[in-house]
Amino acid sequence: MLTSNAAKGDSVEAAQFAASRKNPVAALWPRFDRWLVLLLVVWLYLGVGGEHFFRDSISYRLVVQWATPDFSHGFLVPAFSFFVLWQNRDRLKNVRTAPSWTGLPLVILALVMILLGVLGVELFTSRVSLLVLLAGLIILFGGWPLFRAVLFPWAFLFLMIPLPSIILQQFTFPLQLFASQVSAWALWNIFNIPCHLEGNQITLPHITLQVGDACSGIRSLMSLTTLAIIYGYLMETRQWVRVTLAFTAVPIAIIANIFRIVITGMLGKWNSALAEGFYHEFQGWLVFVVALLMFFATHRLINWIWKPAPVGNLPAHQNVHSEAPATRARGSSARFATAAAAALMLATAIFLQAHSRGEILPARQPLSALPQELGVWTGTDDPLDDGTLKTLGHGEFLNRIYVNASNQEPGIGLFVAYYPTQKFGDTIHTPLHCLVGAGYTPVRRELVQLTGPLGVVTVNRWVAAKGLERNLVLYWFQAHGRVVASEYSAKYYLVSDSIRLHRSDGSLIRLLSPMYPDESPDAAQARIMKLGSQFLPLLDNSIPR
Repeated sequence: MLTSNAAKGDSVEAAQFAASRKNPVAALWPRFDRWLVLLLVVWLYLGVGGEHFFRDSISYRLVVQWATPDFSHGFLVPAFSFFVLWQNRDRLKNVRTAPSWTGLPLVILALVMILLGVLGVELFTSRVSLLVLLAGLIILFGGWPLFRAVLFPWAFLFLMIPLPSIILQQFTFPLQLFASQVSAWALWNIFNIPCHLEGNQITLPHITLQVGDACSGIRSLMSLTTLAIIYGYLMETRQWVRVTLAFTAVPIAIIANIFRIVITGMLGKWNSALAEGFYHEFQGWLVFVVALLMFFATHRLINWIWKPAPVGNLPAHQNVHSEAPATRARGSSARFATAAAAALMLATAIFLQAHSRGEILPARQPLSALPQELGVWTGTDDPLDDGTLKTLGHGEFLNRIYVNASNQEPGIGLFVAYYPTQKFGDTIHTPLHCLVGAGYTPVRRELVQLTGPLGVVTVNRWVAAKGLERNLVLYWFQAHGRVVASEYSAKYYLVSDSIRLHRSDGSLIRLLSPMYPDESPDAAQARIMKLGSQFLPLLDNSIPR
């Protein structure tokens, strides 16, 4: 059988040699096309993406985000994937290669994704396109057997891509509330420290703790999940244990962050300086170490209860059977598919490079120029704290409370957030999380219609309770002369307008006022719109159509 396989391999090599004598170009193409495709990949992900070469590229902006504390594990992900490939290099050399044109649809999909991502300022789509493109190229050059052999290190790379804010907030916010609730209970019932909880704010006698993203568990959760997968791959041969370790990282990260909040509250009772600045960040690193110890202890406990069966001294990734010897034959259809992929990649790179110009930033007045005196209404600015500004990102914000001096009506809070560009990830945050985090509980949520300078528009209306007080909230997203109530619709129009208009500016407008005890939502809305009808037409000066 071995002789037969060797004879077949010799026949293939002889056929290739004979073909190369007749057609020297065909002999050089297998090497040339690989280098050409590599250069095109480098151009697509390091050379295009914005007005400035390299600095606005997809890969550079991703690495910049890795440099932030919440995503610092991103540096570790590609390094480990390359390590796995290096560890398996001997086995990969023996994988039977069967170049397949079926990788071409994946290449096309990736190019469509990068076009939509770059032109539509959708970072997640453009970043994921790199992994889709890699999958297509692996299949195109090596076939499905090779792709199956590198499936784990390829799939692991998804952990290096931060999730979009619109998705990330869906599970970071519940973690914030859960951490706040458990921590407040522990401070009061276990350590006898009086505290009051409103949303994700814990008020202590001498300090107020704002449980933001850094304390919600998301930083440790993403990092520990990454480390759990790495640890399980290197140290375990049982698949179910690997999966269990990965899922165990979730409760461990949450418990560790609850511990951090409680420690911060206890230290703040004696000295508020110990709960801020360097000490707060140091506690974060210390608790992360505690979380790692909890993770290792969990693994030891699993091994103590379910003792691993002896499988030899080789790690799991080396206890595999070698594939059949590699064959290098490439059919004409595969060569055609490779040439087509290279041509499409070249066309995409040229198109994006030609359209990598600066965004249109219409002339406008700053939000601070909006009048504080409007008839009987007098406004007072309420500056946002540094933590809130950091969460909101790079934008312009107006937080103002208007009071009618002629009567005793409740004040009306106006909040406007305007982002001149959302190209680099700073995007609009829905009030759904901000209000609940501030202690408001939605009682009634509905869509209503308002008549304003943009005609009849649909907006969100909430009746939200805070303690014994009811509040009415009106909010909507506004950009380019359009008002939408849904954050998902706002995201769709952001992509659409970025492609059509080359603009990614957008805004959020929110009006909030306490309600009288027996006041109906319609009556409260009519009262709020007495101010809104005067103020909203002025927004055209600061939120260009």
